[in-house]
Amino acid sequence: MEDQLDRLLANAPMPAVALTVFDADTVLYQRVRGVADRTTGRPVTADDWWDLASLTKTLVTLPEVLSRFDLDAPLPEVWPESAGHPVATATVRQMLCHTAGLPATVPFYRGGPGIVERALATPLERPPGTDAVYSDLGFLLLGAALGPDLPKLAAARSGLRFGPLPPDSAVATEHCEWRQRIVVGEAHDENAYAMGGVAGHAGAFGTMDLVTAAARAWFSDGVVSPELHYAARQRWSANADGERFGLGWWLPPTRGLGGPRPGPGAYGCSGFVGHRIWFEPAYGYGVVILSNRIHPHRDTRPAFDAWCDQVLGFLSGRP
Repeated sequence: MEDQLDRLLANAPMPAVALTVFDADTVLYQRVRGVADRTTGRPVTADDWWDLASLTKTLVTLPEVLSRFDLDAPLPEVWPESAGHPVATATVRQMLCHTAGLPATVPFYRGGPGIVERALATPLERPPGTDAVYSDLGFLLLGAALGPDLPKLAAARSGLRFGPLPPDSAVATEHCEWRQRIVVGEAHDENAYAMGGVAGHAGAFGTMDLVTAAARAWFSDGVVSPELHYAARQRWSANADGERFGLGWWLPPTRGLGGPRPGPGAYGCSGFVGHRIWFEPAYGYGVVILSNRIHPHRDTRPAFDAWCDQVLGFLSGRP
């Protein structure tokens, strides 16, 4: 296995990539290669911090929400500040499985501060409980509902942290047209950056080891109670595009995340900057892929997806 994965890693189209394969007992394979920042030529190391983008949703916000909130409570019952706003009719469960009726994303950062307030005031596009639309806004608001201690909660649970970080310790992402610079050591997501770098939908950072440990904790049912862990992996929503969601997690065949032929009970998530976590409980393994596929520009998704399919297809033995 190691030789084939080494070859795949050597041919990865991303400037920097870390790949980990694990089972319930141990890490089976872990390597990192490439360039952390093309503007300086600095090679990536095992100790570098990666902008986790939407992995923030599942590795930071999701376990805290599952541990603290009644899933079937309307949002104002767990967060009184949301009362009287459009999203107040949605439940916590609907927020987690993307059926709260919120739009996918809104560029709040263009309007200055007050992002949480404007997200609360955003009109719903659909009645809560209808078709799923993967939404940053739901997790942005759940992060706000958890309060200002979100960084402390993340650090205590998994060691993940929010920026800013020294540029020489972080993996660069893209050249941001809004900020007019290469983003490194600060949240790539513009809304998260405008919120001070701390948000429930994006903004967390992790090293290869920390992200692997957080993923393995999910794989081994060690994050929340067995009942909540089981619930998080079940189908709670879907839409006409064939997308299926558990609580926070994506279920196949959503956006091809699980590769060419995902197994029964598989689930995972992705991060826009070039990440993927995928669990195959029926086959006994999980995968963490961290990369900066958008460095320095973001027109790289087809090559990244094709490479991930090769990795997952090889591991499953199902081309």
